[in-house]
Amino acid sequence: MSVVVSARIARISRISRISRISRIRGRAVRDAGTAVLEVLVLGVGLLVPLLYGVMSVMAVQSASYAATAAARESARAYVTAATVTQALARARAASQLVLADAGVSSAGPNVLCVGGCLRPGSRVDVTVRVKVGLPLLPGGPSLTVTGRESMPVDRYRPVP
Repeated sequence: MSVVVSARIARISRISRISRISRIRGRAVRDAGTAVLEVLVLGVGLLVPLLYGVMSVMAVQSASYAATAAARESARAYVTAATVTQALARARAASQLVLADAGVSSAGPNVLCVGGCLRPGSRVDVTVRVKVGLPLLPGGPSLTVTGRESMPVDRYRPVP
């Protein structure tokens, strides 16, 4: 009797193995080509917005760096000038030069003298505001980035 039982068990396991293989093959035939479609949909659906986000962050960071550098150079040009008129012209020129090098534009630096303009021991505060548009959207939304710098006037300089 044990021979008959073991033969039946072997036959049942062989049938179940064959049906499992046919089910796997049938599923493989029905799913053929869906991986390519999934990669395309997910690639376009996730990669394109991710790349746009990275480009936007890079544009804002570049404008932020340009505004900060323009404010710093404007303040340096202002405090090293001989007269107030020359100082303002030099600050504007320095700001335009830095911003042109970065590829952004601004209305110019806003200069505030604390303690008198070009007086020894006084301070000059410069603010530069830059509007940066989001990439691939000409005329679309824009962000304003501000760079600020505060620089002391040399204590030992002659009074203008």
